[in-house]
Amino acid sequence: MPLLTVTDLTKDFGGLRAVSRLSFDAEPGEILGLIGPNGAGKTTVFNLVTGFLRPSAGRILLEGRSVVGLRPHAITRRGIARTFQVVKPFPRLSVLENVTLAAFSHEAARRRAEALAAQILERVGLQDKLGSLAADLTLGEQKRLEIARALATDPRLLLLDEPMGGLNPREVNAACALVEQIRADGVSVILVEHVMKAIMRISNRIVVIHHGEKIADGPPERVVNDPGVIAAYLGTRVV
Repeated sequence: MPLLTVTDLTKDFGGLRAVSRLSFDAEPGEILGLIGPNGAGKTTVFNLVTGFLRPSAGRILLEGRSVVGLRPHAITRRGIARTFQVVKPFPRLSVLENVTLAAFSHEAARRRAEALAAQILERVGLQDKLGSLAADLTLGEQKRLEIARALATDPRLLLLDEPMGGLNPREVNAACALVEQIRADGVSVILVEHVMKAIMRISNRIVVIHHGEKIADGPPERVVNDPGVIAAYLGTRVV
């Protein structure tokens, strides 16, 4: 059974259709890339899956159970977590405090929540920043903090919204390694990203959307050579 099943997902904002009859699956143990031009509807899909928006039509199933109509915190408890394009830490709290707050979603005892947060921060490479204010981190570090906060909710499926945007090549390589490690640790990933070489390298499969509709779905090597994808988005073949 797929971990996530999206069927005929549609979202209208007045007269604008942002997502149109979109269907795809995400399998356990998979890194699924979700790509498309700016305005294609990628973040809207994330907002629908995580309960920030309600679909106009369609189904969203997590392991066969509908999550449509649930509030974001309830969907988080079901096992779906996300990050945001623009990082949103609590800037005047420490790195450890930021992640501890997320751990409280399923761990009531402060000591255990802090211990879990510290473990996750080591996992993402921020073990030397526990006492630093979130506001004092670099962009790359804040993106890792965003991932750490999502992981602290104990997800089975992690939705990453442009975790490599604005990073230098060394940081992109490190971010790729982190995403692959997250998958190796048993968390499936859906990744929205415009750093094409990175998403082509680490994704098992890629779904391409354009004007809210799916135009391709398959392995990276096939998608990158699809004439429709090249015309709508890539413009040239990604090597």
